[in-house]
Amino acid sequence: MKNKSYNVGDAITYIQLGGQHMTVVVTNKERDIKNGRPGFDGDDPSPGGGSWWGYDDQIIDVVNNSK
Repeated sequence: MKNKSYNVGDAITYIQLGGQHMTVVVTNKERDIKNGRPGFDGDDPSPGGGSWWGYDDQIIDVVNNSK
């Protein structure tokens, strides 16, 4: 991963469990998003994109937009 640090408002790309790459804008960070693992909630910025969640260890890139 290029950049591990992220905040609410940052765009992150991560690999979903099925292997698909997804980019979302982070809306929330949690120490325990599920199963005791840290992760995030995020919104897909594309039209009709929806809301998604993932684990921190699935992140492959971060664009720090929140600064």
